Amino acid sequence: MFMSSASKKNSRVAILNILPLFFMASLLILPVSAFAEEEGYGPGQDKWKFAIGGYFPSIDTTIKIDGTEVGDNLDLEGLGLSDDDSLWRLDGYWRFAKKHRLAFGYYGFERDGSIGISEQIKIGDIVIPVNAFVSTELNLDYYTIQYTYSYFQGEKWELSAGLGAYWIDLEFSIGASADINGTPIGGGPVFESTDFNGPLPFLALGFEYYITEKWLAIINGGYFQLEVGDVDGKMATLAAKLEYQFTKRWGIGAGYSGFHIDVDIEDGNLRSNIEYTYHGVQLYGILRF
Repeated sequence: MFMSSASKKNSRVAILNILPLFFMASLLILPVSAFAEEEGYGPGQDKWKFAIGGYFPSIDTTIKIDGTEVGDNLDLEGLGLSDDDSLWRLDGYWRFAKKHRLAFGYYGFERDGSIGISEQIKIGDIVIPVNAFVSTELNLDYYTIQYTYSYFQGEKWELSAGLGAYWIDLEFSIGASADINGTPIGGGPVFESTDFNGPLPFLALGFEYYITEKWLAIINGGYFQLEVGDVDGKMATLAAKLEYQFTKRWGIGAGYSGFHIDVDIEDGNLRSNIEYTYHGVQLYGILRF
């Protein structure tokens, strides 16, 4: 009934295992003299920056699907989905002028689980009884693009603001075909799904401070609350990071970031509410030039 995402998860784990090895190998092949460089970057001096590494968030997800009748609020972690994950993440920017940047990023979640339920749940017009064996799947891909302008740019710091958008590709499905002992549910298998694919704009703010030429502290975030067509939602994101440049080209970074989204989607007689929160540690390698 469900397409398994096990192979995708295995690929993601393999990438996460390879990334640190690849990054360390890149550092080892650098000439020894490169590590003797004392100069780093200051505000507005780089042109390209790429940051790739692992992200390890804790997750809390609630979803509600209404048909002609009101459905229940479903805690997806209580329906067998793990409350933490490990994934790879890409971020970066192109500084096409000293105070102007175009940032980009990508990361995605692919989660599924199965569990025998101890309470009846209602999804729109569908009722899944006690002891049913329920399977759920939630896939989310985030693509970001963001323009920022550095309103204030000193010798050691810059303050920027701008506009951006998350392009979100979401697919959710839930189904049950038998109770926990294998007895068919009255009326046969049940299945429901919802999806969303589209942009969510946001206002962005960022602050970067060069503690030294090699150490950089970053705080940035974004927020929006908007109703567009059949979508009504709000989003907030916040991150704090600390980066170190071994050379002008190579560096490493660590940070903590969080994301919250609450979206109502109408599709004909079907109305879905999705509330998704995650926060966790990010570790990454940096390429700048």
